[in-house]
Amino acid sequence: MKCLKPLFASLILYFFIFGCAPEDLDKPITNHNSNKNNAVNLPVKSTNELIIEYKHGMNNNMKNNLRRKYNVKRFEKCDCINDRIEKWEFDPNVDIEGRNDQITQEGGVEGTDYQFFYANENISPTTLSTITSSHSNELITSFLKPNSTLTIAVLDTGINLNKLPHRDPFLYTLTSNEILCKENEAGEEISGWDFINSDNDIYDDNGHGTIVSSIIKSKLDNENITNYQILPVKVFNHLGKTSTFKLLCGYLYTVNKPSVSIINMSFGWYSAPSRLLYKFISENPDILHISSSGNDNHDNDSVAHYPSSYDNNNVLAIGSFSIRNRSEIVKSTFSNYGNTSVDFLSVGDQVSFYDNTGTHYLVSGTSYAAPLVAAKSAIHYLSGYTTPVEITNQLRINGTSLISGSMPTYYGDRIIE
Repeated sequence: MKCLKPLFASLILYFFIFGCAPEDLDKPITNHNSNKNNAVNLPVKSTNELIIEYKHGMNNNMKNNLRRKYNVKRFEKCDCINDRIEKWEFDPNVDIEGRNDQITQEGGVEGTDYQFFYANENISPTTLSTITSSHSNELITSFLKPNSTLTIAVLDTGINLNKLPHRDPFLYTLTSNEILCKENEAGEEISGWDFINSDNDIYDDNGHGTIVSSIIKSKLDNENITNYQILPVKVFNHLGKTSTFKLLCGYLYTVNKPSVSIINMSFGWYSAPSRLLYKFISENPDILHISSSGNDNHDNDSVAHYPSSYDNNNVLAIGSFSIRNRSEIVKSTFSNYGNTSVDFLSVGDQVSFYDNTGTHYLVSGTSYAAPLVAAKSAIHYLSGYTTPVEITNQLRINGTSLISGSMPTYYGDRIIE
């Protein structure tokens, strides 16, 4: 929950240079360590792609006419019966800024975004993705947990069910009136969706999403909270990379689920806020979005980090704290901070994760601080504090004020343990 931070006029977040083939996400993203703000996670802008949001009521003929008018060489729709946005690809030599200005004037276009490619900031143990390359439908089904009041969505790299230390059901179960997502021969939706490979297998071939989801589940289980489900939405690939279009498609899919009240977004980037992601978050004021603040020891008040720096009242930015000399609480050396741009600090340094074999891993990053706050938010939600404002107030009331002389107040409002 921010204090009226500006949404910069610059745009989005993706990695398409040409076309929409999955291998584009395998290309390296250059980190711009030499830029004046020392920002290391700058997205790479596509030179010939735009994301188009249609106005309500646009039929296929109208859309076809618009594509022909602007010489669209190829277009891509979202999975899961969502036709609100499309990705348009133009000739490589197109003036993408000029084309964007023209398209925004069209009567049938609600909004546009530039296409960027970007990488997640945290690295997970590579051994978390070595057991298998997929899940069976039967395995996913065995983890379904029906009839839960609260759904926590995790937009990430998916989840590796084989690596989890716990085998009890916790995955989102579709309601009887939901329209199933089905793409070609990929099978029907079971729980969540893989927007990278366009199928129903939410298998995590990176490891990041598995740890994030496990942190949420472990905290809730330790607090004897049972009335929840986790919805895994895979929008990052095996290298922890994605594009604006994949992320937006995954987000629109997520908010269409009737019981999603909390979304964990353990990712972020600098300099290129997405107009459409900002807009879509604004359209869902009853959903609390938990976002990691970044791992570059930056003041986000000066160098905005997205989506954590969005000024929506339903977005919380989470930094990380560490314990020094066994008792002194300090901001983690890597954690971003900000008086108006970072809301809370949580445990994100040397976080324990045990896999199914009992192997112990220690991971660090604001990505792993955010899910603990998501779990705490779920506890408050199930206690009757159901709006983002109410949950945020409870987090502050039950947190620890930053009054230590060694910790300046601009590191955040409260500590969530």
